[in-house]
Amino acid sequence: MVALKAEYGVRSAVRWHVVPDLDGAALCRRLLSPIAEMRPIADMTQDGIEPGQLCQPCLAAYEDGVTTVDAWSETVAETD
Repeated sequence: MVALKAEYGVRSAVRWHVVPDLDGAALCRRLLSPIAEMRPIADMTQDGIEPGQLCQPCLAAYEDGVTTVDAWSETVAETD
């Protein structure tokens, strides 16, 4: 199940990451708190999440059809 998970900054608003494994890393490989707020992936395009609040590497990977951290790693390795 792919979902959005919050990352809280000290001085910034919430940044939302695409998380393919609810207890694992985001598509950008950032590890997030296991107790961070979760939202359905559909909220990415509705329900008030501003585009600037979305992690751009996660968004790019998701839009390219990547739904696992391992697949994202393989995609990055191919472009290097």
